[in-house]
Amino acid sequence: MIDGTFPKLTELLIGFNTIKNIEAVVVASRNGINMGSSVPPKVNPDTLAAMCSALQNAADFLMKNIKNSTADRVVIECERDKIIIVNAGEKALLIVLTGEKSALGPLFMELKILSRQVRELLESD
Repeated sequence: MIDGTFPKLTELLIGFNTIKNIEAVVVASRNGINMGSSVPPKVNPDTLAAMCSALQNAADFLMKNIKNSTADRVVIECERDKIIIVNAGEKALLIVLTGEKSALGPLFMELKILSRQVRELLESD
């Protein structure tokens, strides 16, 4: 990444992380490298990036074989948390860990905006 890209990416993520019930947000390369994150100490952003990239790649592979398409978003719902993986262009994925009380509809709208901002930032360098 160009020198000015990382601070801008970090600023975007920290701003997004202030949204209610967002516990962690990570931008990962398509091959699972953590490119930037805003996470609490208990969350390892490198592990989150690697594992979510593998899930997104599996979803893309499945959709390509079934519908000749790609997965725009993968949602994992657990008892108390949700992980949402969103495409952020050809270079990156946006990964969000959120609490059980998050309303997914409004969050999906916010993620669409953030993923576009991340994509534009990364494609400009």
